[in-house]
Amino acid sequence: MKRLPKGLGGIGDLGYVGIADVHPARAGASPRRKPRGKDRPPEDRKYNRAFSRRRIIVEHGIGRLRRFSAVTHVNRHRRKGHTTRVRAIAGLVNRVIDV
Repeated sequence: MKRLPKGLGGIGDLGYVGIADVHPARAGASPRRKPRGKDRPPEDRKYNRAFSRRRIIVEHGIGRLRRFSAVTHVNRHRRKGHTTRVRAIAGLVNRVIDV
């Protein structure tokens, strides 16, 4: 979280509750948890629904990248060209999305 540029935050699932406390600018977000022994408030439901609609776009993008075995396999190639390879695959994925 410290390596993110200013003005950019992170989002996560319920495993990342408290992510805003780690980020220096408090620019992190996660879904709201249900209070123990109580019903979930309607505003929390609305927030979580909007949050998941935004987060699913990121999850689908990661899934599209992982279809390429050059990205998913561990130590498949040398580290020297890894960034170039990932950018090339991301370009292919984005090109397919734009069509």
